Amino acid sequence: MLDVVGDVTPAFVVNHRKDVVASNRLARDLIIDFDALPYRERNIARFVLLDPAVRDRYENWDEAAETVVAALRLSAGRHRDDRQLNELVGEFLLKVPEFRIWWDAHRVVQCAYGVQRFRHPIVGSLALRYETLTVQADPDQGLVLYTTEDGSSSAEALVLLASWSAPSAPTPTSARTDRQR
Repeated sequence: MLDVVGDVTPAFVVNHRKDVVASNRLARDLIIDFDALPYRERNIARFVLLDPAVRDRYENWDEAAETVVAALRLSAGRHRDDRQLNELVGEFLLKVPEFRIWWDAHRVVQCAYGVQRFRHPIVGSLALRYETLTVQADPDQGLVLYTTEDGSSSAEALVLLASWSAPSAPTPTSARTDRQR
């Protein structure tokens, strides 16, 4: 499913710890190439809160980071004995000065929908609506889809990003060379 929507919609699957368990090409081009990261680093909360470049990538970083913390708090309440989640929270408490303030506010949020504003180095500013669909077979996983308003500058930027990052089709010469081998 991720590949089917991959040419028009950035999408990824997260678990309750916000580990990115799968992503499509457009999500990797928009946010970060999760597949290229070490397994431990494939976590959207870790990316948003610990990567210094993210403050430039997200136009509304404070809002995005605070929402991630509220989503982690919700997960921590549901999964009190999850050692990896508890370690992640502990790491954020030590490394992210704002984290304690947000965590101590006891705000919880599902992260079901909203608007995310990106500043992409190639295509510029994008305002994307996100919707998180729960996977019925595993309610601790969610499919996050980003969409745009038709005809908007964000829609044009997303089309440009998709075309810029699309895999190249083989040229007739290279196709012939492949067949001859």
